[in-house]
Amino acid sequence: MTNLIKVSKDSVMSGDVFYGSIRINGKDVGVSNLLKYPYEKYKFRMTCKAQAGFQMIKDVEGDIGDLLYSLDKNTTVVEVERVISGKSYWFHILTMKGGKWHSIDKTILDWLTVSDMHRAFPKMIDWDIWKAMGCKTHADFSFVINKK
Repeated sequence: MTNLIKVSKDSVMSGDVFYGSIRINGKDVGVSNLLKYPYEKYKFRMTCKAQAGFQMIKDVEGDIGDLLYSLDKNTTVVEVERVISGKSYWFHILTMKGGKWHSIDKTILDWLTVSDMHRAFPKMIDWDIWKAMGCKTHADFSFVINKK
């Protein structure tokens, strides 16, 4: 996965929040690295746009699989709670506008399948990346090399 991400290790802002960027459909998308342990239980908070146009807030507790199951094409922001020095902070791990990513976490990219992309992010489909990753079915990972 890291070969698709341009890691910003020389930047003053580099770290977990500003890990790097990935180029999808000719546009750079910011990548964070806050979800280090995919099987750990996290607290997620997401906003989704309702059919009537107003924002709804939804809380989800679980691992990355639970988060991916909760996402849909109307999701606008996803945050994760991190406890630092005994205080609770919320960090953005996915931000979208008009169905397109502005930032996303590396672990979400690692776990996204072709089926997840079609269901939750239809405007972010990049056939060239999928071809390079060896995707053949909807169960294949979208941004990780699929060895068969």
